[in-house]
Amino acid sequence: MTLSEALLALALLFLLAAAVADMRRFEIPDTFSIALIALAIAFGFTQPDFPWLAHGAALLLMFALGALLFSLGWMGGGDVKVLTGTAAWVGLQGLLMQLAGVAIAGGLLALVLLLVRAGGRIADVPDERMPRMFQAGAPLPYAVAIAGGTIWWAWRAWPLA
Repeated sequence: MTLSEALLALALLFLLAAAVADMRRFEIPDTFSIALIALAIAFGFTQPDFPWLAHGAALLLMFALGALLFSLGWMGGGDVKVLTGTAAWVGLQGLLMQLAGVAIAGGLLALVLLLVRAGGRIADVPDERMPRMFQAGAPLPYAVAIAGGTIWWAWRAWPLA
């Protein structure tokens, strides 16, 4: 395994850890987002002619957009930070496609949660017997969608054969 591949694998682990943390506690530790950014920077040093400006601009753009969404109450702070961390990997060229993947994954996640929650009500399962994520009124663990959409984007953008 090369250093570049190791950095990619570590980034994937932190992204998945953010998704798991969001599912379990609806809270994402800052260290996961910081690690994503630090690993993206380290990855850039392993690549000749790495487009630093495009990746830095994507990070700043995503942070600004995320801050707006957070201020409107449309997205949680942890989700904004994870999206910012993934933008450091994606760069400007891939940002729109990655965000489209995240949006589609978010829609699918919302649909699954609605169906499971409705199924629990139909089966007359009390909320307290279901995992918090499946209880009525629980927030959407959007880091799951961020991970899904970002992995989809990476699979399409980085053929690692």
